[in-house]
Amino acid sequence: MSAIALTPESPTLAWTGERMIPNLADPATELFHWQRYLYFRPWYADKHVVDAASGEGYGTAYAATFAAEATGIDIGADAVAHARKKYDYAKFQLKDVCEGDYSGADLVTSFETIEHLPDPTQFLRALRACQGSIVISTPNRNTHSPGNKLQDKPLNQFHTIEWTPTEFAELIRTEFPDRQVRFLSQEGRWPGLIREGLDKDAMYTIAVIGDEELPTWPRIAIAIPTRSAALTQDAILGMTKFYPGEIEFAVVANGCDDENLNKLRQLQSELPHIVHLIEEPVNIGYGRGANRGLELLWQDGWFDFFGVSNDDVIPSVDFLPQMVSAFTELVKLGHRPGAMGPVTNEISGGQRVDIGGYRNLAEMQDRARIWSKEHHSGATQTVQIRGLFLLIHPDCLSEVGGFDPRFGIGNFEDDDYNLRCAQAGYSLWTVDGAFLHHMGSSTFKELKIDYSQNMERNMALILEKWGVASFEELWALAPSNLNVYVPLTAQAPSSGRAVTINGEKVDLVIQASNMEFAAYVMHQLNCQDRTIRLRVIEALEAA
Repeated sequence: MSAIALTPESPTLAWTGERMIPNLADPATELFHWQRYLYFRPWYADKHVVDAASGEGYGTAYAATFAAEATGIDIGADAVAHARKKYDYAKFQLKDVCEGDYSGADLVTSFETIEHLPDPTQFLRALRACQGSIVISTPNRNTHSPGNKLQDKPLNQFHTIEWTPTEFAELIRTEFPDRQVRFLSQEGRWPGLIREGLDKDAMYTIAVIGDEELPTWPRIAIAIPTRSAALTQDAILGMTKFYPGEIEFAVVANGCDDENLNKLRQLQSELPHIVHLIEEPVNIGYGRGANRGLELLWQDGWFDFFGVSNDDVIPSVDFLPQMVSAFTELVKLGHRPGAMGPVTNEISGGQRVDIGGYRNLAEMQDRARIWSKEHHSGATQTVQIRGLFLLIHPDCLSEVGGFDPRFGIGNFEDDDYNLRCAQAGYSLWTVDGAFLHHMGSSTFKELKIDYSQNMERNMALILEKWGVASFEELWALAPSNLNVYVPLTAQAPSSGRAVTINGEKVDLVIQASNMEFAAYVMHQLNCQDRTIRLRVIEALEAA
């Protein structure tokens, strides 16, 4: 399928404004909750995890993807019944969290729970039975009920008490005097990143009890060439919502109309710490657009990984965490990965998978969740990754450079990049469980470009560049001394004879296919005296 609705057709649990229901809760509530579960992803592996106050069950189920066993405890009968039915690979208990047995847990998570309880200390004393790690989050009174004192009723009707970060830290240290205790703060601005230390202005405070090393998440920089503000915004909000590390985007407005350009400017003004806008007056193509974005990000700061993405994509929850986790592990194993790609629904080649039909965002996430559980922690070495989304190691980007601009609007620039990575000694991988929904060729449709004609032209270009007769021969090329580096500032070679063909500017000498050139000549000969043919014949004979 290519299109996807952004709302589910019917809820399974009522959204009250407090309990987080995936795809029904408001974006901020969903963001803050997912960020906490995602941040602690590395801690779930092979552990016995207990999720105290598991609610709808999504967080317990996420932990169960990696854990030896994950159990959710909740006092809501409707929530437990729902979770048992929807997430049958996790366990759920109908029980008061203050009466839970935590003695066998390696890790206890309890997000947004303690502020609801009539006796918070009873809960904390029950948690003492856990000899592993304990993670507890709570709202910061300074930001949730500004002006209130500890004894005041919180503004949120569902809360019984709220603490400032300092008060909460004192409470935790008092109840766990013999354990190592650290504190994290979750930012109020999008995307709700979690950082070490107590911040009086944080949206939430998180106590970490235990001595396990805190997770660290790579910094990512992603270039997105686009002509659609709406698609770009959805892609950026999705990627940031479902990734617990820092991401910055270089959005290249590729010849956008005024309406889309103004919306992209607005997006940048709302998220200046995330979005950098580059305005190109004309469409310079996917490859050059991606290069422009990568160039800005490369100069902007230090990043662990660089990426290039289409704008018409929607990530599943574990898409980026799986990508970076696989990349990091492959580097440790000495495989020298240069670039990686996800699996998707709409693409040609080995990255295309069938996760089952879906009609809307909620169904896509459910299908992707099951797919991810069955395929997580897997990566398959390949020779071809499509430009839909590429995650690139900075060493590879430094040595290989950017996309070859000769391929114009797009097609085959990703194959050329794959070949150059391989020639430089880097391996390419598909991350088996990282699902990315793709709408498919939206730019070509919007520009009314004949896709097959564009493919034919660029196929001829890549075969000519690499000196082979067929596409299959490209993937059997032996390593050579060919210079594979393409500067991010590279311009397409030009003869100065460019015309518009099939909706895009094409250099007649360097880019146009033989058929396109012949069609151009035929058009020029129309209404001319036949004697002009003599000059054409003489020129060809002289060549």
